[in-house]
Amino acid sequence: MCTLTFFPLKAEDHSFVFTSNRDESINRPTLAPKHYMEDEIDLWFPKDEIAGGTWVGVSSRQRLVCLMNGGFEAHQRKSQYNMSRGVVVKEALKTENIEHFFENFNLTEVEPFTLINIEFKSDLRIFKWVWDGEQKHLFNEQVKPQIWSASMTYDQIQRKSREKYWQEFLKSHDDVSEKEILNFHHQKEGDLIIDRGILKTTSITQVVIKPNQKLIKFEDLKNNEISKLEIS
Repeated sequence: MCTLTFFPLKAEDHSFVFTSNRDESINRPTLAPKHYMEDEIDLWFPKDEIAGGTWVGVSSRQRLVCLMNGGFEAHQRKSQYNMSRGVVVKEALKTENIEHFFENFNLTEVEPFTLINIEFKSDLRIFKWVWDGEQKHLFNEQVKPQIWSASMTYDQIQRKSREKYWQEFLKSHDDVSEKEILNFHHQKEGDLIIDRGILKTTSITQVVIKPNQKLIKFEDLKNNEISKLEIS
């Protein structure tokens, strides 16, 4: 949940590729993506076994939500919080009106986070929701190739460097495909794949949304396993 990219494929059909590298403790177990039904809403997501939530998922609301650790800047973690942020992701996937949800959901004693939200029901819209521990913030993101980096893992200088690295990747490829984006997310250059002892890039999740194909590709880097899940 620390490096995210978005790449629009065709403007006329709102197709896109979204890819997420999760940097997490190697001792935190994860289940590969599966289909779940909650409150009569279809959900597809990899599950955090400890908290039961997720950091990235897609719902039958034609919505994608992905979590990054931290708000605008790195924060000092508390020993305990009231709710796992992964639960917030699931609730955001299920709600009918995500703007109303974010405005009214009680985030007191929830660790700061950033949510990237892609709505693809009738048109393609991207929102960035930030909880800085005190206030909620909403930003409309442009529907263009984007990269986001978690503030808890990368400082401002590192985030700027990664944006430059992303732009160089885009310029060097005339026809960007989901496979090439996945290769980009595998690069150790630019700290896309990190190894900081107990904190490592443990998985890569790629969501592909096309008119004739909707799926989640999941790479478990710890166990060297790859799985695919169709989104119906």
